[in-house]
Amino acid sequence: MRRVLDHFVLLAGVFVLCGPVLLLAVAATHGEGLGGRGGLTVFPGADFGENLARLAVVLERARTPGLANMLGTSAVLGAGVAFATTAVAFLAAYAMVFATRARLWFWITLATLYFPIEARMLATFDAVNALGLINTRVGMILPVLPLALGTLVFRQHLRTLPPEYFEAARLDAAGPWRFLKDFAVPLSATPIAAVGLISFIWGWNQYLWPLMITVDGQNWTVMHGLQMLGTGSGAGITLGALSMLPALFLVIAFARLLSRLGAARP
Repeated sequence: MRRVLDHFVLLAGVFVLCGPVLLLAVAATHGEGLGGRGGLTVFPGADFGENLARLAVVLERARTPGLANMLGTSAVLGAGVAFATTAVAFLAAYAMVFATRARLWFWITLATLYFPIEARMLATFDAVNALGLINTRVGMILPVLPLALGTLVFRQHLRTLPPEYFEAARLDAAGPWRFLKDFAVPLSATPIAAVGLISFIWGWNQYLWPLMITVDGQNWTVMHGLQMLGTGSGAGITLGALSMLPALFLVIAFARLLSRLGAARP
């Protein structure tokens, strides 16, 4: 009975967590959106193709770049934020732990958490404009990097590595770069995957800063299109369901990777 109760609690938790996602996916198959003609339903319909066609027509009438362009822009933004954040934050944390051990720089990095992009938008816009990055994807990526969060995760992980690893590498004439490539990176696969996943979702969900820096509408993101269409119509619900797919696939893929890495550890 205790095992049955445990499984029941776990299944109930899965249902609560996945219920809104499943409802959104089901609503994308109905032409009326979430409400429908008979209210909220949990049974899929047959209007998904019609909603896609209606979505394309609505976006064309609104003179938007198109669904494929918005998905591509959001994908580039998410991938760029994930790659840049993971690389820069890992190198910064590695330097703080193994090279300089400068605690002051760590606290300065953490202080940037108090200045998100929403709190420094005008000053950041002036800086990006001075660099000539207005209406560019590079200008969309650089100011929103969650470097402080990634540096915190990597630093706390690297501090758990035994110092004997670094001493043994020095005895074998391995310099800092070789230790980084052959030891630090392979031993940090789990936090690298976690930071990369969080950073991708962070970049994918950006709305306000890309809206502010995109002056001609050619680099609209999926979040901009979702805000324009709203969530009441079938077209808006379909776009919302499509916007979840990349992050959902990455979460599933990284969850399996993290579980295998965790099981492989002694």
